[in-house]
Amino acid sequence: MLIYSNGIWVEAEHAVVPFNDLGFLYGDSLFETVRVNHGKPFRLEKHLERMQSGMDTIHMAGGTLLAEIPEILESYISKNQVDSVLARIIITRGISKGSPWKSESTPAMYVSSRPIAAPEQWPVKVIFLEEKKYPILRFHPAIKSGNYLGNMLAKKDAEEAGAFEPVFVNRDGYVTECAIRNVFFIKDNILLTPSLELGVLPGVIRDTIMELAEKRQLKVQESLIKKDDVEAMDEAFISSTGVGVLPVTWEGFQSNYTHSQILREDLHKLFESGESNVT
Repeated sequence: MLIYSNGIWVEAEHAVVPFNDLGFLYGDSLFETVRVNHGKPFRLEKHLERMQSGMDTIHMAGGTLLAEIPEILESYISKNQVDSVLARIIITRGISKGSPWKSESTPAMYVSSRPIAAPEQWPVKVIFLEEKKYPILRFHPAIKSGNYLGNMLAKKDAEEAGAFEPVFVNRDGYVTECAIRNVFFIKDNILLTPSLELGVLPGVIRDTIMELAEKRQLKVQESLIKKDDVEAMDEAFISSTGVGVLPVTWEGFQSNYTHSQILREDLHKLFESGESNVT
């Protein structure tokens, strides 16, 4: 497998990141995971918009790199003869020149991929965890930072507890998001998802699902959802570039997942169509 390593193509096992790259030293980087369906990136422009927003937020120069991504990704797909994968695009602040907080470095970019591997059986189990117990990066607007330590620790704890994914609850008792996915609930034909004001990442698939829901005549609300209120929900699911729509359960929760299954099928059809727009 060839990866794109800051201007060169190299076999994955031979790829290196300089030891003084600020992404390696301090997690000073951003990334996007783009779904490629039958050779076509899904909503790539939305990922690039989010990455540009992240670069603006953390004052990272090198926005011109973003213009190169579509061609690089096309070459990646061609060189590796991949059909459907999750492509990972990473931009770091680059090699440190001077003190890290005054670096005049040039941003570096890397592209790799992994297979799409979503669970075939659902619902999967989630566990609610207090995010104050983990070093979670949480502010508004949210960025997709390479510093994912808290998320990975929570994911590990969830799996050791027999769950597929953790759902975070903040200090005020509001549900925010999962370690690597967004979360949705359905109550009385209303699709509810945590507000971006909580520092929740504006997922590309999250936005797509909300568009699909409106097409299905579901009312959509970005809300402040108390953990104490989730037991009264009719349905629940999580979403991401990899799993699409994935219905979830937890101890004591039961559902027929009627709307969740419809949205899951709608999203899958959109993936398979090779299109990016909900029509």
